[in-house]
Amino acid sequence: MRPVARAGRWAWGLCGLVTAAALAVPGTRLIVLAGVPPAPAEFGSLPQGQSQLTQTRTLTVPQPVTRLNVQSYSPGALIQVTAAPVSHVQVIEMIAYYGRPPAVELSVSGGRLSLADPACADNSCSVSFAVKVPPTVTVTATGGQLSISGISGATLDSDGAPVSATNIRGPLTVSTLGGLLQINGLTGPLHAETGGGQVIATGITAATAVVTTGCGPAQITFSAAPESVTVGTGDGSVCGGSADLTVPGGPYALTANSDGAPQIIGITTSSAARRSITVTTGGGHLVISSGKSRHLRAIASPDRYGPAYPGAP
Repeated sequence: MRPVARAGRWAWGLCGLVTAAALAVPGTRLIVLAGVPPAPAEFGSLPQGQSQLTQTRTLTVPQPVTRLNVQSYSPGALIQVTAAPVSHVQVIEMIAYYGRPPAVELSVSGGRLSLADPACADNSCSVSFAVKVPPTVTVTATGGQLSISGISGATLDSDGAPVSATNIRGPLTVSTLGGLLQINGLTGPLHAETGGGQVIATGITAATAVVTTGCGPAQITFSAAPESVTVGTGDGSVCGGSADLTVPGGPYALTANSDGAPQIIGITTSSAARRSITVTTGGGHLVISSGKSRHLRAIASPDRYGPAYPGAP
């Protein structure tokens, strides 16, 4: 896990309902802690046990925030960040624990809000975060299930859990270590590594994209013609995931290597084209289309996979 900034932190323990309070910390400005509301529906159900207790609390950050850094040490916990028409960041924490409640660290410095639950690294507890931020905020989030939407850019590392990124209006860098990656709407550059996890991406208008799945399948649909795309779904030594790429416009300078698996190409290509696409599947089937093609060009060995493969002659 990545280290968490500890300068100017606050550590709170929960004990019953917490009334409104304000805490001043050197080097930071104050955060307002509201009373404990019912658990929000977005957190779903947490593991239940005989002695498990839960607390939910809401916090408002009065000072401006331009960057959000969330670090989760809780396996299976959720980090949800949503852009909203708010002037101040709003945080909901859902805490499940046995025995004593864990401390949750929060700090604000130089426009960066940091949230973390390091106490849950070695204890039987879980902290999920639901954060509403202005659309101009950028986010760095590590650990747990990640659901991010409407912000100006993100760097995400889920440590094996699934990631959902929606309507990101800036760059997106993602590592899932085997978790599913779903993207719907992205305008900035994309760099994704899933370590075997599947990638499903739609509504992509990024000029550049680099996606490496390490054997997982990739389905990527661009709604605007990209400048440069590189997709790798396997090296052929152990496995190869399928690649299904949709790109409008063209022509493209195309490099496609499927190690003998079928290739179906439905775009205009030219070695002199300014736009480029490189796809390597390591044995997985490969489909590249314009989204409007009715007649695709099938290449390689249909007898290897049989006529049931879609598009095989």
